[in-house]
Amino acid sequence: MTEQEDISGVPYQDVQRAHAEMLMPEGVHGTGTAANSKSHNSDDEGEMDDKEKAKSEEEKKRLMGQKEKFEKAAEKVGLAKFNDVDGDRMADSKDTIAENAMLNMPPVSEELWNKSHPETELENFIQEELYIHAKLLIVDDRYVVCGSSNINDRSQLGYHDSELSVVMEDKNTLDSTMNGRPYKAGHHAATLRRMLWREHMGLLPPQELDATNDPNAQPPGDSDNDIHASGENQKWFEFVADPLNDDVWNMWTERATTNTEVFRDLFHADPDNCIKTFEQYDEFLPKEGESKSGAGAEEKWWRKQGHLHDPNRSVEDVKRELSRIKGHLVWFPLHFLEEVNMAERGLGLNSLTESIYT
Repeated sequence: MTEQEDISGVPYQDVQRAHAEMLMPEGVHGTGTAANSKSHNSDDEGEMDDKEKAKSEEEKKRLMGQKEKFEKAAEKVGLAKFNDVDGDRMADSKDTIAENAMLNMPPVSEELWNKSHPETELENFIQEELYIHAKLLIVDDRYVVCGSSNINDRSQLGYHDSELSVVMEDKNTLDSTMNGRPYKAGHHAATLRRMLWREHMGLLPPQELDATNDPNAQPPGDSDNDIHASGENQKWFEFVADPLNDDVWNMWTERATTNTEVFRDLFHADPDNCIKTFEQYDEFLPKEGESKSGAGAEEKWWRKQGHLHDPNRSVEDVKRELSRIKGHLVWFPLHFLEEVNMAERGLGLNSLTESIYT
């Protein structure tokens, strides 16, 4: 993306604004108001005058032109369409290979890269952490608690943080199993958990980036949900029906272990259980100014956290390892920095700190 910016002379922020112009009815400039419109009355407040409209259209055309210039530069950085090995079809260099970890998707080892820029493939393997603030609690496949509040006094007492959660109980039941025995589950709670578990384990097909026609992306009430419980998906819908089933937990733990090992090996993703001290942390992270490859100063991509840790790995090796990742599960790093005394000696709770931390 940085190279595209340099070649096109277009900052990506302009491309984002152009997308907003396409999606938002009023664009990104806002509408004129009584304060900035010379001629208005009570009926036209909030509407742009002719001069403002012309200025808005001019800016919109400029942004669309910038977007076109930016997209044309994709070919020069290896992100445009290209022929595969046999030259008999067209393929895209993907912006993300996250979908390859999901159900019925090809392994990363089969993904194509622009043959004109083979040297750029290694530096484009990047892992990113997602920080999710929302909380979800599903109890016995019958009750669902969803919202932003934490299970502590700070969220629950009502006079600390402003938090909100909703508790849902579906009286519509679903024939299911629990610990190997017949069980009446709440339809909403059970199907929600099954969908989430299948997503975590890579047992759902990936969702399209453009979810316009995806019923699960529509506003509530606009479409019936698709719980992927028919045809080939039926077996996976039933596979995760019993949350205490041994086969489910074996797959859960195996995939978490494999995914954790791959992210640790290729990207040195942190936090990690192998980091127990700050000294180990320093060793684990990329070293600024140090070159493992012995190359010149221009090869700096590998020094950035999130990129491949070792620039000398072969593309084939990296793709083979990435093909092992299924779903999104990793082990929670309970032993991260466990040998570090994080509390300053002599620090204790008082009437002020207790109200802040509890």
